[in-house]
Amino acid sequence: TLEDIMEEIIGEIKDEFDDEESVNKKIDDHNYIFEGKFMINDACKAMGLPVDTFDGVRGDSDSVAGLVLEIAGEFPQVNTSLVSGDFSFIPLEINKNRIDKVKIIIQPKELQTA
Repeated sequence: TLEDIMEEIIGEIKDEFDDEESVNKKIDDHNYIFEGKFMINDACKAMGLPVDTFDGVRGDSDSVAGLVLEIAGEFPQVNTSLVSGDFSFIPLEINKNRIDKVKIIIQPKELQTA
């Protein structure tokens, strides 16, 4: 279909015919999995963080995948741990040149060393 062709060129297009799916998963209080296209502000809310938590590193990105690219400075490999502040970002699934799934780990303060 025309939509399939457009999605091959520009990426996933959400419309009224697409099924809503769970785009985030809380593993525990410190570990979360998000689809790359999930909005950063929504991810912050899901993790119980202020929406401006990643403003210092997000650049112009709006999605979790874009945030990972900003932190990495290049396209990361699957299962590469990228650390920014109190957070680790691990791309779990990459399809072609798109980060599809990211694990975010919030480092507990008691585990951090000075």
